[in-house]
Amino acid sequence: MQPTDPTHPTDPGRTGRVPYVPRPPGGPPTPPPVGPAPPVAPPTAYSGASADSSATIRVAVTNRILWVGQAAYPLANVARVGTTLIVPGRRRALLRLLAFTLAVLVVAFAISQATRSSSGLYDSGSSSGSGAGPVISAVLTVAVYFLIFTWPVLRRPDLHVLTVDTAGPPTAVLAWLVPQPALELQAAITRAIENPQAEFQQLVQSITVDLRQYQFGDSVNIYGGQGNTGVSK
Repeated sequence: MQPTDPTHPTDPGRTGRVPYVPRPPGGPPTPPPVGPAPPVAPPTAYSGASADSSATIRVAVTNRILWVGQAAYPLANVARVGTTLIVPGRRRALLRLLAFTLAVLVVAFAISQATRSSSGLYDSGSSSGSGAGPVISAVLTVAVYFLIFTWPVLRRPDLHVLTVDTAGPPTAVLAWLVPQPALELQAAITRAIENPQAEFQQLVQSITVDLRQYQFGDSVNIYGGQGNTGVSK
């Protein structure tokens, strides 16, 4: 026969044939401690730039200051925020290649004629072989010039850029292969200019642009007048 437990002070009359197991002291179990909150993910970066030629740039508006990377532009001094399509200077590169080719061919032709006239007096059989040497050298020279100076310009893509012009000379330029990031960022900056309380922060993937290789700037057509002058950049 199994012994019964005595009467429990908190459970009067708790006796019987079933053994009594007391509750563990301390009340209900303590829940495990809550760990630190997971880190907040950074803002979503815009795509549209290749990984090998792009850089992550922080664009933010805080306290009426526009930050583009490490550069700060007061919104009160921003004169224009616009998007445009810039293309490489392919036409200028082809014109330079054409001018270089003509110059090399003229020099090669002059050298070939001089070589033929001098060698024709002594050996008419070798005059044709000696005249072909300058032409071959000219072709190789033009090919090397094309690969070094012309082909890199022709293979550059057209870029969609966001420009932030200030009242002074500084201009901020961000470029992408697709137009959507430029349009969305332009709208965000415009809303910040219109609303003094608006602030935002974004990380964008912008392509590194060498503006010397692109046709960038305003195009102005002048009709009539005399003595118009301009600056070629």
